[in-house]
This record gives sequence, C-alpha cells and structure tokens, in this order.
Amino acid sequence: MNQPAPGDRITVVGNVNLDVLVAGAAELPPPGTEQIVPSIVLRPGGSAANTAIVLAQLGRSTVLAGRVGDDGTARLLTEQLDLPGLRLDLVRAEDEPTGVTVAAEAPGRDRSFLSALGAMSELDAESVPAESLSAQFVLLSGYFLLPALRGESARGLLARARRAGARTALDTGWDPAGWSETTRDEVLQLLREVDVFLPNEDELRALHGDDCTDEEAARSIADKTGATVVVKRGALGALVAQPGQEPTAHPAPEVQVCDSTGAGDAFNAGLLHRLADGADLAEAADYAVRVAATVIVRPSHDRAFTPEDVMA
Repeated sequence: MNQPAPGDRITVVGNVNLDVLVAGAAELPPPGTEQIVPSIVLRPGGSAANTAIVLAQLGRSTVLAGRVGDDGTARLLTEQLDLPGLRLDLVRAEDEPTGVTVAAEAPGRDRSFLSALGAMSELDAESVPAESLSAQFVLLSGYFLLPALRGESARGLLARARRAGARTALDTGWDPAGWSETTRDEVLQLLREVDVFLPNEDELRALHGDDCTDEEAARSIADKTGATVVVKRGALGALVAQPGQEPTAHPAPEVQVCDSTGAGDAFNAGLLHRLADGADLAEAADYAVRVAATVIVRPSHDRAFTPEDVMA
C-alpha cells in the first residue's frame, strides 16, 4: 500500500463500518413474513470510509483513521479498503464487533438507515496518531456516530490538527437524537475550530433552527462561527457561504441516479481534493458536484472510477 506524503495528503477521521445496502425496500415486511428485494450489497461504509475511498480514487494521498472490531467484518473491510494511496490507521478493538449500517432504498422515497456502532462508539482523540494530523486537510466525519469523540474531545482533535498545519473540515451527519438546543450549541462551538463545514440542507436547517432559506441559514452560521459553510443540496447542487459574503450557488448536472448512497461523501472528497490542489472555493464546489454525480450513476457493487471519469 502506498504511503501518503504529509504535505500532500488528506486525513479522514470518523466512522468506518460495513454497509449492507438493500434495494427496493419501501417498507419492512409484516412480522413473520419475508420480502424478496432486487439486491442486497455489502461494501465498506460510513461517511469517513466513503470519503477516503473517493479521495484515493481521485489520486489523493489519503489516511483513514477509525476504530473497528477484531472480527471477520473488519477483515473484509480492510481487504476492500486496500487501495493505492490509502493508508489505514484503524484501531482493532479485541472482543468488540465492527460497526454495521443497513441502508434501505426504494424508488420515490429517501434512504433510511439502521446502525449498530460497535467498536467505533469508543473512537476518541487519543485513537488518532499525531502523525496522521499532519496533512493538507483533516476531515472529521460521522460526528454524531462517535459518542467518545464529541464536544471537547473533537475540539481538541481539530485544534491539534490546526497546530500541525492542517486546515480542518467537519461533516456531522444527521443527529439521531433530533437536534436539541444543547446539540446545536455544541456544534456551533465546535465550528470555531473548523475551516470548512459540510452539512446537507436538512442538517443546515436543523442546526440553524429558524424558519429561513438555505442562503440565510448558511450565511448566518458562517458569520457566527467563522467557518466556510458548503451545503449539499442533492439535485440542486451546492451552496457556498463564506463569512461576510453573499452565498453562491453551484448547480449539479442532470443525471439518472442509480444509487444515491454516499453522494454527500463523494462531494466532500471532490471539494477537499480540489481545495488541497489550491483551487478556489467556487471551482472546488463545481468540481465536487460533478464528482458526486459521477458516483451516483454507478450501481452499489461497481463504484470504481478514475479522475478521467469525472463528469465535465
């Protein structure tokens, strides 16, 4: 496996698990019955792992830091994560299971997820080697699925990354507990250690809390925290808000979606990859929506691509 060079690489810290992707599951069958679905696919998952995979496919030297069990699931994951340019800094926890997420998709409805955190529930700042924080960017992803790496622990990790010369990025994901006022305050405080915040539009609205447009919410959070806010908006593309500036929209190409799982993670990878190359935010956001579009037109079992495949 290639060893990433510190000056070039991106480090992704967060949730690493097995994804079980169930297609055509609009609802659970009644108790005691069985339903046949078009496909069930196993693949590496978790937003951190998904982002790291796409970064490696884009040719970016990448480190993935997380915590898995010492079991057959972890062995399957590490085999599938053995990619050129991707180094795994995964703690192997004895007598603990590796996390698993079941994602159900069906035409005409949004995805839904069932997750067992397993070993990643104990991922903390001390689990991340100091050497891994020396990078162009350090992205913390899957925040709400990492209970031991919340609040002050996350702030300390991101502050260490900044002291090591990295720019920091955060993708919290959705709060399963429902975005209480306490949680919103927690995230807003954390954003003071973040250079680039990467919510989707639902997470943006939940964090902001007031009834307003995406543009107003993104601008408000950027001004309040000093973080650049890059909002993932699905078919609408992306919205970029920098402190003190009017937000800018970045439309996505029209595509026939095959599997939307991991679209936001692919976007994160494309954005950080181009920013690490020195691109400005507008160029990076335009590239990121094309990377996400390139991924979601592919089926779950065949997500491999090269930089040349990214949509023009």
